[in-house]
Amino acid sequence: MPRSNRAVHDERGTALLIAIMLVLMFAAIGAAVSIASRTEMLIAANFRQSREALYAAEGAMALAVRDLGGIADWSAVLSGAVASSFTDGAAIGTRTLPGGDTVALCCAAPSLTADLQQRAHGDRSWGVDTPQWLLFAWGPASGWLPAGRVDSPIYVAVWVADDTADNDGNPAADSNGLIELHAQALAPGGGRRVVEVLAARQNLSGGAPIPGLRILSWRDVRW
Repeated sequence: MPRSNRAVHDERGTALLIAIMLVLMFAAIGAAVSIASRTEMLIAANFRQSREALYAAEGAMALAVRDLGGIADWSAVLSGAVASSFTDGAAIGTRTLPGGDTVALCCAAPSLTADLQQRAHGDRSWGVDTPQWLLFAWGPASGWLPAGRVDSPIYVAVWVADDTADNDGNPAADSNGLIELHAQALAPGGGRRVVEVLAARQNLSGGAPIPGLRILSWRDVRW
């Protein structure tokens, strides 16, 4: 083959190699951009869901506080005789959440109540005064208002317990006008936000209870 023809073939081979390398490089760049874009979308979606779950936990807590403020005898709440106006049926049993997750609300392991009882207060014990967590309010956040008014996949639950300073030897009785509340908002895919409150009954100067309560502490808790 003449030298000029070999040179032409060499140039064509080099050009083809460069073209292949450029195609591979742009494909890699495109894949990286696609992955980065998908990652950003997932981060944004998780952030939105986390914020929605937090708002749902706060809303559930506000609803429970409202109902609790209208109950004259908190011992009836701590014994399980009285619950919130917001429930979606019996506390015993499982619930299927949007996304397919299944949770047991109460009572034995691996229920949410058993998990709370074990993990609350760092698993500390006060003997007979150890708080016993009871469900007070539970149901889908979409059930707060008439159908279609709240569009949310979040399921919420609120528990109540006697405060640790009660010292009356009976976690099912309130003797000092203080009560603890724990709210959880469960999102699809295992997301969860938690709010805890310590509330006090409002009393007249003579000590007689009046409707309503005071929030002594309100905090967002990592769970």
